[in-house]
Amino acid sequence: MSFVYRYDPDRERPTYTFEELAQCAEREVKMRKRVYPNRVDTNRMNILAADREIAMMIRIAEILRKAASGDLLL
Repeated sequence: MSFVYRYDPDRERPTYTFEELAQCAEREVKMRKRVYPNRVDTNRMNILAADREIAMMIRIAEILRKAASGDLLL
C-alpha cells in the first residue's frame, strides 16, 4: 500500500503551532542533508542547487524556531 496525501486546501485549513512548524523544518533539514548528496552523486541535482536548498531550509527552520520561542520580530 502506498502513501496518499489527503489534505485538500479547498476543503480544510489545518492550524499548526510555530513549535510544530519549527520541528517539521528541522526534520526537513536532516532529510535534505541525508538525501541530497546521493542526488548530486547521481547527477539528479546540481551541487550548488543542493547547497542552496539546504541553506534556505536551515534559515526557515531558524526563523520558525525564533517564532516558537517568541524572539521573532515581524
